Amino acid sequence: MSSLKEKLAALPAKPGVYLFKDKKGEIIYVGKAKVLRRRVASYFKPNPELKTSILLDRLYDIDYVTTASELDALLLEDELIKKYKPRYNVALRDDKAYPFIKVTVNEEWPRVFLARRREGDGALYFGRYQGGMVRAVLRLIKKFFPVRWCTESPLKKRQQPCLYYHIGSCSAPCVGNIAHDDYLSLVKSVILMLEGKMDRAIEGLKAEMAKAATARDFEQAAFLRDKIELLDKMRAGKTDLAKAPAPRLLSEVAELQKALKLARPPMRVECFDISNIQGTNVVASMVAFLGGLPLKQDYRRFKVRSLAGKPNDVQAIYEVVKRRYSGSLAKKLELPDLVVVDGGPAQVSFGRRALMESKIDRPLIGLAKREEEIYFPGRTKPLRLSKESEALKLLQRIRDEAHRFAVTFHREKRQKALFQ
Repeated sequence: MSSLKEKLAALPAKPGVYLFKDKKGEIIYVGKAKVLRRRVASYFKPNPELKTSILLDRLYDIDYVTTASELDALLLEDELIKKYKPRYNVALRDDKAYPFIKVTVNEEWPRVFLARRREGDGALYFGRYQGGMVRAVLRLIKKFFPVRWCTESPLKKRQQPCLYYHIGSCSAPCVGNIAHDDYLSLVKSVILMLEGKMDRAIEGLKAEMAKAATARDFEQAAFLRDKIELLDKMRAGKTDLAKAPAPRLLSEVAELQKALKLARPPMRVECFDISNIQGTNVVASMVAFLGGLPLKQDYRRFKVRSLAGKPNDVQAIYEVVKRRYSGSLAKKLELPDLVVVDGGPAQVSFGRRALMESKIDRPLIGLAKREEEIYFPGRTKPLRLSKESEALKLLQRIRDEAHRFAVTFHREKRQKALFQ
């Protein structure tokens, strides 16, 4: 038992699959866990159930495999159960009990559903899965990818969409609510997820979100944004598959537009921050958010050139804002709907001047840390929003990310300087 306790203590607090072995080294049980250490420890509680006691009597060794997410653990568990057929797993051993997930890429408007057998019909088949597992995966797909769930083939056109559309689980191609190419992109993301390529599935959704934002379809963009956020949490092991809430429409962007009295919704926001110690190694960051989510491929870092060892945040703001909107980046990156600088009236004034000299007509504000006040160009009185305001929370999230990114870059510069 002491050896098992050592094994238990060495288990990581990560998602993965654990394997119980007997004295002969044979695998007698396979299980998946959101947190390996916590799940395996639960078997060793006082007064276990009879079936657990029987399993522990045979247990001699514990092995494990970590995975990137709980979903990956679920899929790996299924593969290992089918491979080793552990005697204490309750999974049925007859392959007839292991269904597939079928994606009908052979249809104009593909569907995703459970299939008991593989047919030579040109569709894609994933699995086999345990019966309960396949339903869990299908429920997960319904949460994140609004592909159709109706059964007819070919798809019938309707006057009104079904209930799945109203709860956010279908994009309603039956009423022409989504272009065919966009729908196929969603199906491609489903396939990538089933292949275990979660990162690429998320990137596919981000591309759809960006396309919706460019088309000014902010409701759809926010809807996809929420799905991406949930997938990111699930990938990081912060969301239980069974308890993951259905995506919901958030209103931060609309609230921010209303609070700042903007002419257009601030779907894309760019924020600047400066970091230095007494004027040395002065650097700046720019982060971009799309629909309330970080768009990390558009983040940029700047070495401030115009300061000679003297701290001057407002001059630094002027330099990097102008470099962003009048230099090469002006051609490479899309213009934002709102520019934010970290600071008060002085930073706002210099940021606005840089925009005007760059001939960029975009609203600019400053968010001052101490009182979390919002400053506008040409106004002396700041705007104060409630601490519970969703608009303020969105601005704080963007500003804090810009600060983190700037500090990280400054730390890297400072460490390099020590060895020069």
